[in-house]
Amino acid sequence: MRFFEPRMHTDGHRWFLRLKNTSPTLLRFSLFFIRVHLCASVVLFLAVSQAQEKTDYLPKVGEFPPANSATYIAGELVQVDHVNRRGALRLFGDGVEDKYHAAPSHRFALLPYGTIRYHGAPAELRDVPIGTILHGYFFLPPDGDKTILPPSSGAQYVPKQTHALSLEDDASFYQRQGQSWKILSIDPKAGKLKVVSDGTQSPDGLKGEKTFDVDASTRIWKGRQIGTLADLAADQSVQINLSWAPNWLYGNFFCSDIWLDKESLKVAAEAQRQIHLRYQRVRGLAAIVDGVEHGENGKGTVTATFFGGMDASLYEEFKEKQGLRAAAAEPTLRTWWQEHDNKYGTILEIKKMDNPPPGSSGLQIRFSIDELLEGFRPGRIIRLCAAQWPRIKLPPEERVKDMLDR
Repeated sequence: MRFFEPRMHTDGHRWFLRLKNTSPTLLRFSLFFIRVHLCASVVLFLAVSQAQEKTDYLPKVGEFPPANSATYIAGELVQVDHVNRRGALRLFGDGVEDKYHAAPSHRFALLPYGTIRYHGAPAELRDVPIGTILHGYFFLPPDGDKTILPPSSGAQYVPKQTHALSLEDDASFYQRQGQSWKILSIDPKAGKLKVVSDGTQSPDGLKGEKTFDVDASTRIWKGRQIGTLADLAADQSVQINLSWAPNWLYGNFFCSDIWLDKESLKVAAEAQRQIHLRYQRVRGLAAIVDGVEHGENGKGTVTATFFGGMDASLYEEFKEKQGLRAAAAEPTLRTWWQEHDNKYGTILEIKKMDNPPPGSSGLQIRFSIDELLEGFRPGRIIRLCAAQWPRIKLPPEERVKDMLDR
């Protein structure tokens, strides 16, 4: 007895099933089996879909995300709008030619509490050169956020997670996790550096044995000096910053920077730290308003939590309790006209919270203020300047000028 015989329809390339000599009993059993199989498949599909949805945390206004809920994405920085904390990454090549040649870059926005590290220190997007490889952890857009529109073509190659919790260059990313690179060989004539990952292996990013491109433009950090390729030797433990290279499609990279020792890493980090300190003291540390206690005649008390990722010394400067200035800010962290519309306050209390979530410093500040502004409501973002920090007029490109400019 023959059961189902598949036959291809040559015109439409569709499959048809032809029954031959099938008894009614066997036919009923077969149809029952098919229904059970289809139902099981649908249940499995829904279960898998729900499981995938659960792994994608949706950021909520006024809340920090739970730990280990972000998605890892890495690529080369190819576009920057530093004022609005936005940019685009060319994702790592994986051998798919259509993805490399036709896919759009991965456009992203930093979440209000999103952080950047460059050369092992806190940074802003404007500090990171175009062409730098960045490792990031991303979320889906917050509900109602349409600032990053889906691409018009090639959407299948671009992750839906467009809002960054953190971005780090190679040196910051691997150094933070305890991974370094051990040099196996260097061939300056061929322009090849062969390395293998060493130390604690990062769960994300590159690892194992790799061959990178190098040439005379590669910056060699040696102590407090700039070295040359001649300073590279087998068995050295180094940190590397990577950039684009020919054959990026197949996962090739170029070494833009190589650090030969701990002193050179400290030199680079300290230079970037000083840039970071100046930037924040002029603009203020960002925080989210937790609560407001209203007083008489527009006065009140504000409780807020500083965002994380800043140099520890900046937080310490508020603990002197010499007062502060508070300004309303947007999710991009842009303010309006700080010199005129910020308000003076008196620090009442600063307390440390245990096990803060990602994006939070764990430092909560409570201060009284003589005039509450609309932007000081719970869930809104403010920027706080310690009383001893300079009060200046920010560049016009950074200021929000009207509602459409937000």
